[in-house]
Amino acid sequence: MPKAETAERVSQRGDHWFTSGATTVLISGLLTISWRVYTAGKIPFWSAWPGILGVAVVFAGFFMMAAGAALDQTGGRLRRADRSNDSDQQAARGE
Repeated sequence: MPKAETAERVSQRGDHWFTSGATTVLISGLLTISWRVYTAGKIPFWSAWPGILGVAVVFAGFFMMAAGAALDQTGGRLRRADRSNDSDQQAARGE
């Protein structure tokens, strides 16, 4: 696989994580708010699993967005991949 295609795929990975995280936050947030409105006055919010799960999924979405932003800031490269790439380049140069 040529380097241009690899670089393009890696740079899109951060965007994918961020977009997926934003979608997760939006959908989970709306469902959690809907659950809260539906159960208002009927049962305590934290006594039922949909409320707890909804909040947990919203936080997972924020973590996905943070991971996407971190990947974008590092150029989409993982440190371990950089190290193996450096060692491959050193081997090719005869070092």
